[in-house]
Amino acid sequence: MKTLSRLIAPLLLMLAVPAPAQTVYRCGNSYSQQPCPGGTAIDTSDQRTPEQRKASADGAQHQRRTADTLEKQRVKDEVSASRAAQQIEKAEQAAAAKRAAQQAAQQKEKAREQKTTRTGRRQEPRYFTARDAAERKAHKKDAPPAGAAR
Repeated sequence: MKTLSRLIAPLLLMLAVPAPAQTVYRCGNSYSQQPCPGGTAIDTSDQRTPEQRKASADGAQHQRRTADTLEKQRVKDEVSASRAAQQIEKAEQAAAAKRAAQQAAQQKEKAREQKTTRTGRRQEPRYFTARDAAERKAHKKDAPPAGAAR
């Protein structure tokens, strides 16, 4: 195992050595690796000092860390928003179910109030309702006669 790592280490170091810059030619408004008529050769070697290279690498690393932090925060925010939306949807569904149950109960109660007896007369509601004499007469007019066929 140690001999393998001793062989790989020098190979990796050789790969880390910068390759010589290739010649790049400017041909009008485009760049090419092949010379062209009227093209000029451009020096593409890195002109920065070691301090500038280190500062650039540090800046890039700082930007990567910042981007990772922002991505993690974005993912957390998306999960939080998704959960909130699910809770709102559940609450809306529960409220809709409650309204539907209340409407069904009201319709059932209304149907119970409007039931008629075997004689064809309307059944009185289960709760007491005070009526005056004029309402009683009107109520009697609406009911069919006791002997009428249905």
